Amino acid sequence: MKGERVPVFLRQLKKVWTILFPVPGHVGISSKSVLKACILRFKYLRVLDLSGSTFEVLPSSIGKLSRLRYLNLSKNPFIKKLPGSICNLLNLQTLLLSNCEQLRELPRDIGNLINLRTLVLTTNQMVLAGGIERLTSLRFLQVHNCSYLESLGQGIQCLTNLRMLVISNCKNLKSLPPDMKCLTALKTLGISDCEKLDLMTSGAGIRGLRSVSISKASHLEALPHWLQDYANTLQSLRVKNCEDLKELPEWLQNFKLLQQLVIQYCPQLLALPQAMYHLGALRLLKIDGCSKLSERCKSNEGADWPKIAHVSKITLDGEIIASNDD
Repeated sequence: MKGERVPVFLRQLKKVWTILFPVPGHVGISSKSVLKACILRFKYLRVLDLSGSTFEVLPSSIGKLSRLRYLNLSKNPFIKKLPGSICNLLNLQTLLLSNCEQLRELPRDIGNLINLRTLVLTTNQMVLAGGIERLTSLRFLQVHNCSYLESLGQGIQCLTNLRMLVISNCKNLKSLPPDMKCLTALKTLGISDCEKLDLMTSGAGIRGLRSVSISKASHLEALPHWLQDYANTLQSLRVKNCEDLKELPEWLQNFKLLQQLVIQYCPQLLALPQAMYHLGALRLLKIDGCSKLSERCKSNEGADWPKIAHVSKITLDGEIIASNDD
């Protein structure tokens, strides 16, 4: 290693566990030689943040950071592939690849990352592949801003420890895998800005969901019927920016464990279901950007007020109109 490749302040450090290259207001590291030198010098790194960098290819020596647990490569517009050596990071728990739009695929042996628990991914693949089915320790998966992605593939069905799945801004995604009943640990599902995704079938087959969020579904006129499968488990339901949503179903009254209901920017939603008063566990009702619905929910005077008077906390357009929390 040539000492001059490393900035002076880095050369003075020993036993470094964390390196955060991005500086607020600036782009990340662009010098491959500096990165190589840091990898060789700081062999005990646990955290490495290279977000906002400008690499097309990372140095293969990154695979020598055997103690690394957190690697952030987000917001790298040029990176096209990850070195195969990254699959040697057997202690890695978090891998962030958000907004890496040029990333062609994951390394073939990505499944070697047996301790990986969090994966945030942007890729230009049409079908999600690359050994993801072997990431059986994965708890959180977000697939974000994948312009070409049409299918998540079948591998996702093998992620039996997955607890949270978030799919956002994948405008060409057409469907989720048809059989997701193997995702027995999944508790949270979030879908946002996937205009071609058939929401009337996506989500069916999962067992025991506790939280569902649907946003930026511009053509959604009614809530997906498969939500009824979670009447005995769902605790939180969030619906946001669904411009064509016209009503909430009467079967919503069956969600006896529902504690939070958030409705935001659904301007055509005119009223709440008649039997809302059956939602005895509801603790929070939040309504924003739904002018006609907000009018009906005004305290003591709105037409829908008797349906929700039992709710502990109610906010309308940012204003708390009821708060009975102990």
